[in-house]
Amino acid sequence: MSVELEMKLAAKSEQLSVIKQWFSDELGKTVEWQQSDLINTYYDTESHKLRELKIGLRVRRAGETYIQSVKSEGRVVGGLYQRNESETEISNANLDLSKVEDPYLQILLEEAQDEDGNLRPLFRTDFSRQFALIELADSQIEIALDSGEISHKSESNTICEVELELKSGQAKDLFELSKKLIESFELVLSAESKAERGYRLSSEKTPFLNRLDVVPLTAKSPAEGAFETIAHYGFAHWQHYIKMIKRESNIEYFLQLNRALMYMQHMYSVFAPLIPRHSLAEVRADWREVTQNFSKVQSIALRLNWLANAKTYGFVYDSLESKEQELQEHFDRESNEFRNYLATSSYNLKLLHFSRWLYLKEWREEIKEPLKNKLEREIFPFAIKQLQHQMLDITRHLKPKEELVDEDYVNYLPKLYRTLDIGLFFGSLFDSKKRVKFRQNWVDLVANIELFKQLDFVRETLASIEQQDEVLESTEHEILQTLKTLRVEAFEQNPYWN
Repeated sequence: MSVELEMKLAAKSEQLSVIKQWFSDELGKTVEWQQSDLINTYYDTESHKLRELKIGLRVRRAGETYIQSVKSEGRVVGGLYQRNESETEISNANLDLSKVEDPYLQILLEEAQDEDGNLRPLFRTDFSRQFALIELADSQIEIALDSGEISHKSESNTICEVELELKSGQAKDLFELSKKLIESFELVLSAESKAERGYRLSSEKTPFLNRLDVVPLTAKSPAEGAFETIAHYGFAHWQHYIKMIKRESNIEYFLQLNRALMYMQHMYSVFAPLIPRHSLAEVRADWREVTQNFSKVQSIALRLNWLANAKTYGFVYDSLESKEQELQEHFDRESNEFRNYLATSSYNLKLLHFSRWLYLKEWREEIKEPLKNKLEREIFPFAIKQLQHQMLDITRHLKPKEELVDEDYVNYLPKLYRTLDIGLFFGSLFDSKKRVKFRQNWVDLVANIELFKQLDFVRETLASIEQQDEVLESTEHEILQTLKTLRVEAFEQNPYWN
C-alpha cells in the first residue's frame, strides 16, 4: 500500500488551456502532455457502509485497462490530500476483491458486505485527463487537468480541477507550485474529493453536522504530536463547515465556524509555553485576517440565533418581526460577501500557508534546542499543568461563596469556553466517566450563561422600541439563580485529573 500526497485545486473550464501553456512558460521548456479518458465507477453497499468506514472503492477504465482502487479517507489539510491507497489491475470492469493487497482493507470490505449486503455501483465520475510529469527543484510532480462530470441517475455535477501529485521528492515543492497557481489563476483549494461529491449527489441524507469532541491522545504521546493532532482536529472542523457554507448559507454552519476559530485560538494560547509566539506569528496573522472577514456575518448569525432560540422558549413578539427580517436580509448580504471571500486568492493562499506550516512542521524552524527537547516529552505532565492552571483561574473569578451579577458571568464566558476546549484537548488522557461527570457541570453553566445572553438581547431589543415583558425579566432572574446553583455544584466536584 502506498501513501498518496496530492493537492486539488478547483478551476474554470476556460482556464485549463491557459494553465497548460503556463507550465511550459514557467519551466522554460515544452511540457509533454498525454491524454486519457477515464470512466470511474464507485461501489458501496445499500446503506453506504464503506462510506461509514471511510473507505472508497472504485474501478477505473482507461482505454482497455481496468484498475481497482481502495482508498482510505486519510487526512485533508486545505487542499492537500494524504491517504493510503491500494491499486491493482483487474481483467474487466467487475470488482475482484481477492486482488485487494492490504489484509486490513480486505477484512473491512468483507465485514461491510456481511453487515449490509452486496456491493453495488453507486455513482460515476467520467472525465478527460490531460497529464504530464514535470521536474521541479528536487521533485517529480504529476500534473493532471481534469474536466468532465460526476453522475448519479439523472443528476450530474461538473468536474474541472487541477491535481498535483508528488511522485518523488519534497512536499515543499508541491506547496510552492500550488502557491504559484493560486497567485496566477486565482484557483481555489478543494477539500472535497470527486468521491465525496459523488456521495453527496447520490445521498438523500441530511448534511452531517459535525461537533468538536475529545481529541484521541495517549499519555505517552509526545507534546509535539499532541499539538499536531489537536490542530488537525480544529482545522478539520473549520474545513467541514466551510464546505457546507459554500453550498448553503445556513446560520448553524456559521456558528460552528465561529466555534472552530475559538478552538484554534485556544490551541495557540495553551501551547504557547512550548511553541513560542514568534513561531506562530505568521499563521496567527493569517487567521486574524480570516476572522476579520468573518466577523460581520458571525455577529449577525449570533443575533438571529438568539432570536430563534428565544422563540423556542415561548418568547415571541410581533413587534420584533421587522427587526428579525432586517437582520435576515443583512445576514444574506454578509454571508454572500464571506462566500465570495472564500474564492479569493488571499483566502486560499492563507489556507495553503497553514496547510504547509502544519504538514512541514514549520514552527520548528524558529524553536531553539531546549524547547525542541520539551516538544519531545510526554504530553501528560503538560496537560495536568494546563488543567490545574485553568482551574485556579476559574476559582479566582467564580468563587462559589461570592455573590456574582450577570456581568460577572458574561464577562468570564470566553474563559469558560477555553476551559471546555482544554478538556477536549486533553480529556482522553483521563478516566472518561469521571471526566464526563465533571465536565457536565461546566457545560450546563456555559449553556445557561448563553441562554441569559440570548434573552438579555431580546429584552434590550424590546426596550429599544419601548416595550417590556415581565415574564422575560423574571426568566432572566431565574437563570441567574440557576447559575448560582450550578456554580456551587460545579466546584463541589473533584477534578478528574487529581
